Amino acid sequence: MALRMPRRGVEVGFLVLALACAAPAGAGHVLVDLAGEEILEALDPDAAIESGKAADLLLAEVVRERLAHRAVTPASPVPLLVVAGDRGPRVEGRGSLELGELLQLWLLTGSRSAARSLAAAVGPGPDGAVARMRHAARRLAVARTTLPDEWPPAQAGTGEPRGRRTVTTTGDLARLGMALAGDEDLRRRLALDGVPIADGSLIVRASAPLIAVGPDVLRSHPVGSSAAEGDDRAALTLGERDGLALLAVATGPHASAEAHRVLERGFARYERVSLVRAGQPVGREITVRGGILPRFTAVAAETLTVTATRGAPAPFAIRLQLPAAVEAPVEVDQAVGELVIERDRRLFAVVPLVAPVSIAPSRWLDTAQQ
Repeated sequence: MALRMPRRGVEVGFLVLALACAAPAGAGHVLVDLAGEEILEALDPDAAIESGKAADLLLAEVVRERLAHRAVTPASPVPLLVVAGDRGPRVEGRGSLELGELLQLWLLTGSRSAARSLAAAVGPGPDGAVARMRHAARRLAVARTTLPDEWPPAQAGTGEPRGRRTVTTTGDLARLGMALAGDEDLRRRLALDGVPIADGSLIVRASAPLIAVGPDVLRSHPVGSSAAEGDDRAALTLGERDGLALLAVATGPHASAEAHRVLERGFARYERVSLVRAGQPVGREITVRGGILPRFTAVAAETLTVTATRGAPAPFAIRLQLPAAVEAPVEVDQAVGELVIERDRRLFAVVPLVAPVSIAPSRWLDTAQQ
């Protein structure tokens, strides 16, 4: 029996629980709780910036979507389209790579050749890829992000034509990052380092990850995946500690360092707290009419954990919905009530309460004795 929780997806917006301190002009940041799919802190999330990071994240979302719909597979061969001047690992002379290998190469190094090859494969063709990226932007409600008509550029370092650059916001980057970080396969790929591809002839290191994983990677490689094109004004990093999974997004002249600070501050400020554990007795005893057992205490069917500020009471109101009595027979795990959790007077979650044992009718015991 599953925990029922109202969907709070990226398309319906975020709940801002706290506003962070001031930052340098032109800089903004967002801290996302991945488990709860909500914003914990935000500073200037709607300020527009020019950053190719948004296009990179949208391409990753398109690849993720095409893989999920089995339109392509990780083993699909993809012809290599080499971008002149690409500062990523050298792939010249290789006719093709598997899509999964190209994805790994691009996620960890920001290879523009890998990006161009992936775009052509999932488009199909660059024009098709841009159309799919725009569709993904609408689906994820990143309304403030605009893309150029042609992407990615055929030559690294050329950037995008004046007036046709990728424009986005810190908030849109957070929505995109959360969609990708929520995919278990992509998250696993982002956490890898030193991955062999092309039959082991090329070792892929996390030299410029699309989303940095953990503070060690961020300190070693302070520039985001668009660094090859001179764009270091946006950075995303994610980490997990003591069950708390956070994504930090920062923009501005020192985006990578700021993302690191926001992530570390988040781990110091927040923690995961269990409101109720699976199997935990909840509420008063329930009378069983006509049962071989006279009463029982319901238990929670699911564990519910939330992210809360350390040392502060969790801002939740809990209501118990249980009957005073039920009729026998009662089956084990039979739903008998609910634990309703509200935050700010709005429904947050509903945890089913179930019977911990089966209880037969008392007439069954009489029959057995006879």
